[in-house]
Amino acid sequence: MHFWRHLWTSTPVMIVWLGLAPLASAVEVADSKAVVLLLDKMRAGDLAAPASGQTVYAIDVEQHTIVALDPFEPGKRWTAISHTSENPTDKDRPAEKAAIPIAIGCVDSGTLAIVYRSGDEWFLRTQRLSPPGRTADPAPQQTIALGTATGSAEGVRVAVSHSRNWLVVTGLPEPLPAVVRVPIAGSRLGAVTTRNCPRPLPPLRPSAATVSGTDELVLFMTPPAAELAQSIFVSFYSPLNSLPLLRIETGLESIRDAAFCRSNDTLWVIAGEPGSQTCPEGIWRLDATIEHARQAVRATCVAQIAAAQSLVCLSDKAIIVACAGARPQIVRIDQTPPVLRTPNVLP
Repeated sequence: MHFWRHLWTSTPVMIVWLGLAPLASAVEVADSKAVVLLLDKMRAGDLAAPASGQTVYAIDVEQHTIVALDPFEPGKRWTAISHTSENPTDKDRPAEKAAIPIAIGCVDSGTLAIVYRSGDEWFLRTQRLSPPGRTADPAPQQTIALGTATGSAEGVRVAVSHSRNWLVVTGLPEPLPAVVRVPIAGSRLGAVTTRNCPRPLPPLRPSAATVSGTDELVLFMTPPAAELAQSIFVSFYSPLNSLPLLRIETGLESIRDAAFCRSNDTLWVIAGEPGSQTCPEGIWRLDATIEHARQAVRATCVAQIAAAQSLVCLSDKAIIVACAGARPQIVRIDQTPPVLRTPNVLP
């Protein structure tokens, strides 16, 4: 059952903790085909795609640019947004440190929302895009300060609501809030707020975030070691309340990115550990299910991919994945019905 909202609509205020059994040693792997879109050209970071799915945007972590790719024509790419060495909030004063893009999201088909880091300063910037094949004007449409913090940028994500009424930035390092919300009015952003945002207590920090088909914020977090649950848990939140509608274990020990499929509410994640036989690196599908009359998650590995870092879902049959490692690549995974039971390992 892919329709997650069916799990909680009948009990909207119930929080459920489950201790799932360990994953079976024989990993179920669905049949899939991998199409390499870009190989050894760049090391990609975060990915984003508009609702149309006609273009995929990727952060080039070495050149600090935003690259656009045609997801259905391998090798076709162009620089959507060039690198700027300026601090995005001060154009008159020379910046001491470069403004580095960390995470991206599509506000609409013509606007990107980008989290930048300049030293210890964090910013959210919107950028209007040019037609395919052309680089946009480097001047940002809007820049909003998020605050100052040291610490790792790993886990920082932008998630945009399907209604395009709001977006969230998650995983900012302490002392910044773990989740902040920004209202969207057309192509303009409002003020940053923590109102009605989840407020996980330290040491909890979101490792991935996405938005469900019914516009709930979906967060993945690792519980403290002292808790009974040891795997990553997924929580669903209404935009109007900071308390979770549902909180449940996934059975997975690490999740780096997540995406909902708009057409059928399938929830995909990048998860797994290098060399693991029970939880290999790659793309996993999280299905809503019932076990022993209680809500549960069934995790299925659909493609084993070494060093998978981020993903976007274009449709119920196409997923784009960015991989690091010795041979960085961006691949499209074309899904077919799950009929295979042996690992399908990509090079």
